[in-house]
Parts: sequence; C-alpha cells; structure tokens
Amino acid sequence: MPTPIDQFKTSLSLWASGVCVITYESKEKKGGITVSSFSSVSLEPPLVLFCLAKDSSAKTPIEKAGNFVVNILSSDQKQISADFASGSLDKAVVLEGLKPGTLSTGAPVLPDALASLDCKVNQTIDAGDHWILIGLVEAVVTREGSPLLYFNRNYRELV
Repeated sequence: MPTPIDQFKTSLSLWASGVCVITYESKEKKGGITVSSFSSVSLEPPLVLFCLAKDSSAKTPIEKAGNFVVNILSSDQKQISADFASGSLDKAVVLEGLKPGTLSTGAPVLPDALASLDCKVNQTIDAGDHWILIGLVEAVVTREGSPLLYFNRNYRELV
C-alpha cells in the first residue's frame, strides 16, 4: 500500500534544499517559476534537471523556446523566490522588473543569483504528476554569496 500523501509531503519537507528560479522566454510568453527540485545529472555532457508540476503553465513556453536558465538564489533573494512562487503575480512583469541579462541561449538570467546555468532543453520525461526537464548546460556565471535554503516549509539561511 502506498504511503499517504500527507506523510509523504511531510517527510520530503525535512530535506533541506537550495532554491532556484527557472526563467524562460518564448515568443508567446516569458516568466519564471520557483523550484527546489533541481539536481546535476552528468558532467560529460554537462546536464542538469528540475521537476515541474504537470499543471504548470511554464512547460509549453520552455519547450517552445527550447531553453531555460536555472538561477540558484542567494540568501538575499527571498522575495524573488516568493514572487515567482506566487499564483497571483504576473511572472512576466516580475521578470521585467528585475532587468534580466542573457548568456548563450538568450533566455533571461537573473541578476545577483549565486549561479545561473543557461541550458538547452535536452529531454522531457513524464514522471507521475510532474515532468522532469533535463537541460544541456551551454553557459554558466557564478558569484560569491550565501545560498537561500528551504527546509520544513520555510526559507532558511546558513549561520
């Protein structure tokens, strides 16, 4: 018998993770989405992945654009994370207000992120109620700072 969903969610909330905003821009739509389900996959070739709920409106523009950026947030970017996680804000407006740059693919890069990995969509995998999107890393930019962490349903910082 499968584990009850509430128990499963509670157990997963006890896994501390970094916080990322995935940014994208297609001809029809631009925006971003906050995720904590990010991981490296391979060094050769350089591949990363993130998971996206099937009801997310971000999948289609990411696939149409063929690229995305994983922006690993710093501890002073809690509000950016909250804004991109919000269901009530226009993500295109939020993104424009941050004045993003670009790297290799032309996808938007958030200023002041600890790291930004500019990726081409490599593969999309159907996984239960989520999609797993794998990206081939085309370019990277990093800076010094402390990470924004998420643990037990709250933002955390290293002390």
